[in-house]
Amino acid sequence: MIISMEDLIREWQERPLPELTCRDLAVKLKGSLAVSIIGMRRSGKTWRLFQEMETLVKEGVQKERILYFNFDDSRLASHDGTGPELLDELLESYFRLYPKFRREGAYFFFDEIQEISGWAKFARRLIDTEKVKLFLSGSSAKLLSTEVATEFRGRSLAFELLPFSFKETLRYHGISPKPSPLDRSVYEKAFGEYLVTGGFPEALMQDDPSIRTGLLQSYLDSVVLRDVLERYGLSNARGVKELAHTLIRNNGNLVSVKRLSDQLAGRRIAMSRETTGRICAHLEDAFLVFFVPIYAYSLQKIRVNPQKVYAVDPGLAFAFSASPSENLGYRLEQAVYLELRRRYPLFRQISYYLTEDRGEVDFVLGDPARQLPRELIQVCASLRQRETREREINTLACAMKELKLKQGTIITLCEQDEIKITANVRSKKGSAGRIRVVPAWKWFLE
Repeated sequence: MIISMEDLIREWQERPLPELTCRDLAVKLKGSLAVSIIGMRRSGKTWRLFQEMETLVKEGVQKERILYFNFDDSRLASHDGTGPELLDELLESYFRLYPKFRREGAYFFFDEIQEISGWAKFARRLIDTEKVKLFLSGSSAKLLSTEVATEFRGRSLAFELLPFSFKETLRYHGISPKPSPLDRSVYEKAFGEYLVTGGFPEALMQDDPSIRTGLLQSYLDSVVLRDVLERYGLSNARGVKELAHTLIRNNGNLVSVKRLSDQLAGRRIAMSRETTGRICAHLEDAFLVFFVPIYAYSLQKIRVNPQKVYAVDPGLAFAFSASPSENLGYRLEQAVYLELRRRYPLFRQISYYLTEDRGEVDFVLGDPARQLPRELIQVCASLRQRETREREINTLACAMKELKLKQGTIITLCEQDEIKITANVRSKKGSAGRIRVVPAWKWFLE
């Protein structure tokens, strides 16, 4: 049975807006700009669109004036058109139902728009010729950013939406994100749980750990199938899935295309370095993983050094971890990286740093091309062991000296301290800077 476009529109109009956990991603639309919200499947893009609709309704906008349409709806397969003709049918069907809004203006929310060929030209024509405010969402960074850059030429803003942050998970559980000193243990416990459950909204609803793990593992399968195999017409399903699993299991570690290709070969999966690198790019484009380069002034040095890889969510990394307790430090590091992406959406120059004696600092914020480091962050689950404490402090102090920074941060699970760094760490002569040791739950709520 073919469902008409008018029926799909009426179905949306009759559906009440769901109760929402407010997301911290601020979306502002001015003039005739289009807004694009991009992120991995199941990370909450649709609900962020609903949040925007709820705001409009509270401001007095009629529900009929708002059109939401999900292009990932399987019922669309029964329609003859799957490209621009389907989009034209949707537009004319809406204005046949509500003709007055063609003059008065309407708000269109298009979910998973990249599923429709020719969507960018249609969207550009829509904001050029109709009185419409346009919101888009999609699960491909490249498709949206490339198409938007080509067609909109500065008339669209893209916003990345990751799964819930720690602050947003507190809000979901009804815990205030403004702690008092007496509540410290509550936040320490909540943060420990965040490193296990992560922030995918549906995963947070699951009380049974085995169900949650199965759900998160199914997300990876969905990305591999829909956003890599189908989108790029690939047939090596086993190889792509095994590469995705390998990257998730290496969460927080250094990886290289050669090493990944060799690991696959050891499992009797033939995949060239070129193909391995290309599929890694596809998986990053689908927001499953992110790659972080070394901080270096030479492009050649950046190219030849391995990159760090982080999964999109701590819960996802936990779901694929063979030894969750041993990987706690990596998931803490991963959570810090994801929070940095949220805090600096327009400033994506996040790198790791190797000191002259090969000590590793987890994160440098700054532009290596312009030789402008801004901030150094080291992540360590605990500094209680003397050897660990000395290693982490000395490495960070050396990086501060080499990059001429007076301040550094060490993020731990529970510890808090303020450390004065001398000009020569070992000789204790002179003051050269300060290291702030801060518990993760406090840093995430700053």
